Amino acid sequence: MTAFQFASAAASEAGFSAGVLAELDAYYDSMVANGELPGHVLLLARGDRIVHSHVTGLADRESKLPLHADSIFTLFSMSKPLAAVAMLLLYEEGKWQFDDSVADYLPEFKGIAALPGSKATRPPTIRELFTHSAGFSFGKTIEEMMEKVQKLSWVDARSLTELIGRYASQPLDYEPGTAWEYSVATDLQAEIVERIAGERYDLFLKKRLFDPLGMTDTGFVLDYDQTRRLVRGYVLDPETGRLRPATTAERMESIFPMGGTSFKSTAGDFARFARMLLGRGTLGDVEILKPASVDLLFANHLPDDLLEQCFPILHYTIGQGNGHGMNGMVCLDPARAGRPVGKGTYEWGGAFGTWFWIDPEHDILCIGMTHRQRLRTDMRPPEVVAQEYVYRALREARP
Repeated sequence: MTAFQFASAAASEAGFSAGVLAELDAYYDSMVANGELPGHVLLLARGDRIVHSHVTGLADRESKLPLHADSIFTLFSMSKPLAAVAMLLLYEEGKWQFDDSVADYLPEFKGIAALPGSKATRPPTIRELFTHSAGFSFGKTIEEMMEKVQKLSWVDARSLTELIGRYASQPLDYEPGTAWEYSVATDLQAEIVERIAGERYDLFLKKRLFDPLGMTDTGFVLDYDQTRRLVRGYVLDPETGRLRPATTAERMESIFPMGGTSFKSTAGDFARFARMLLGRGTLGDVEILKPASVDLLFANHLPDDLLEQCFPILHYTIGQGNGHGMNGMVCLDPARAGRPVGKGTYEWGGAFGTWFWIDPEHDILCIGMTHRQRLRTDMRPPEVVAQEYVYRALREARP
């Protein structure tokens, strides 16, 4: 385990306007006070220094339990970058190549292009799994995703291998490499990790990633103390317009670890993971990945013709200045994308409001965690607001 610890620095010492960041805190406070968010944790770092943090709201509204900096959140799709690192660990060992066919590692998919209704002529490549261009479709909205999950009887599957078999029985919706569709492709990565490594996916991550980085509150299975710190998930009730506790079906949680979801963490733990990536594979005296591997994770892997199109998913837009790296969006041209972030910024979020971005150009990482289901139109995305304030804080701090 690394002995690395973040240092602390005043916002002004790190090049930010403290007044603008205070405005951001007030924004999150107002979201909680208005009942739009149950609570929110924010952590902003530059280099090895925590520049700003803020905690507001409740972990459990019904029990009036306050949120804390070490509260544990279910990451949902913010788990996806973990799968990219797991795969890269095996890539460095020569276990796979980007343009290998998925069917070379998961034989169940050898005949997927021949299934009735399939619009594909071949199985996808591993590269296409990382970029959601593999032929699978998961839908563009929360509602469409939940419908897909129910169709696959996701919560009834007894293992990842069984679930992967269900994916292999579904025809591909388009020729791999010709479109961008948010999908179940990251789960195939976790299954590949399990088959190559010969151990359960979460145990592989614990041994090769979480333990070395000192991410003691991150994993699939929680102990008693951690379970007491796990926040309650909320959804917006369409009839009342108010937040209510999410049902088991709405949480879409499985009994086994998956590549695209299911891991839990704290803002502080995830900041260690993000800092390792910002450090090009190293945190303190621990090297997880080689710099060239992290460069691959941050690099765009979509072809040029797809980058000229526009693929929306929630508030994210792939194309038109944003590309897709390994399991996350990467900003290739901030001006064209109309975004304040630095070139090369890598980011993704989860279905219940966890999010992060890593900006190598400005040496910034930012983690945000809340616990209410995302919808497309009912509020401004908290991370979009955070980016506006954080980069304004950078601009206004300059002499």
